[in-house]
Amino acid sequence: MKKKLIIISLILLIIIIIFNILYYFNIIPHKKYTNKHFNIETYHSSVDKDNDGIDDQTDILESVREYLKSKPKYLSKYYGTGYPDDGHGVCTDVVAQGLKGAGYDLQELVNEDIKNNRELYNIEYIDKNIDFRRVNNQEIFFSRYGEELGTDIYDIGDFMPGDVVTFDNSD
Repeated sequence: MKKKLIIISLILLIIIIIFNILYYFNIIPHKKYTNKHFNIETYHSSVDKDNDGIDDQTDILESVREYLKSKPKYLSKYYGTGYPDDGHGVCTDVVAQGLKGAGYDLQELVNEDIKNNRELYNIEYIDKNIDFRRVNNQEIFFSRYGEELGTDIYDIGDFMPGDVVTFDNSD
């Protein structure tokens, strides 16, 4: 009887594992949620910087998804070209890669802003290969050129896909 119970338990465990694998790789169909499920209007940007026929917001989101599919491993490292090219990265690289896919080179944009407004960034030595990858510098850059959102994280109407959001957790 005990042997039979062990065999049944093992078979059940194998079935559960197989089900989870099939579900994870979307082989077993399951509901996928869209903006409509949450009464969120799908937004399409009127701008297409890289002239590829895809609006910038969609370009940014798709570029981020592609970058995340590569499953970059966290490693704070200096790259001579600025952009990681070895399967590693940090949180700010998600933003930089998303924008790059739409035709915006965050490395160049932040570097130019730092050179023209050095006092805002409080940087002793400018290094375009790392400065754009620092959270503080991105925060300053986006506060200058972006739009400030509401602070209620539960009001989803304040946020749109592709928004860059930072939180101050010093409290």
